[in-house]
Amino acid sequence: MPFGDRERKGLFITIDANIGAGKTNACHAIASAATASGFPATVLEEPTHHPMFNHFLERYYADLTSGKNTGGGFAMQMFMLCQRYEQHRLAVEQAWGTHGTIVVQDRPIYGDTVFATTAMERGFMTPEEYDLYVDVYRNMSRDVMPPDIFIFLDVSPEECYERMAMRGRSQESEVPLDYLQQLYDNYQKLLSEMRRRGVRVLTIDWREFGPPVEIWKNIREMVSSEDTWYENLTFGLAKEPRVPIIPGAE
Repeated sequence: MPFGDRERKGLFITIDANIGAGKTNACHAIASAATASGFPATVLEEPTHHPMFNHFLERYYADLTSGKNTGGGFAMQMFMLCQRYEQHRLAVEQAWGTHGTIVVQDRPIYGDTVFATTAMERGFMTPEEYDLYVDVYRNMSRDVMPPDIFIFLDVSPEECYERMAMRGRSQESEVPLDYLQQLYDNYQKLLSEMRRRGVRVLTIDWREFGPPVEIWKNIREMVSSEDTWYENLTFGLAKEPRVPIIPGAE
């Protein structure tokens, strides 16, 4: 696989974005572009088909919209953290194992911290619950290798809000715009932290759905180049991010 002098045969790509940005569709589009170029590719979607997913999600959104903490925030975040940790390990095995595959992950373990931080800031996770979450996250994140590339689809909170309304999911019907704005701000902190830690970050202006073949081309160029060139890379008209992940997550 012509990705430079790399021992790993595949690629581990994570894609993250605000709610409603079109992340899942982008994952499949990029995987299809990789396949069309002759590379085996697979998408690891969010665990929406897990039998307990809706149970936790409904409680999470109930606390978000009511402004009351009944435990829905902490329960959902711990559930998703466990699922993402397991999926991350699977992605590493598939991408960097003997039969290297292009693995495209739909929201990584790192992006989970954005939702936990926002839940704590909005009061439907207590500081004590958040501290426990951070402790578990810290231990999990130290046990996994970072992805080859972290892709962020940059869409304004206002556009995400409109897209959520268009797709009409009942669970999202009462999600307020200011929640999406708060998530967006915390994503900028996450992106800065990922860059600071030396992870390749590709920010893509996703106000309009871009050509997946062009995105795949940029991905290949990133992993084929020297490890220092991508430090401030953005793509399209994306904004330059800044600031850090989770307090004390070193």
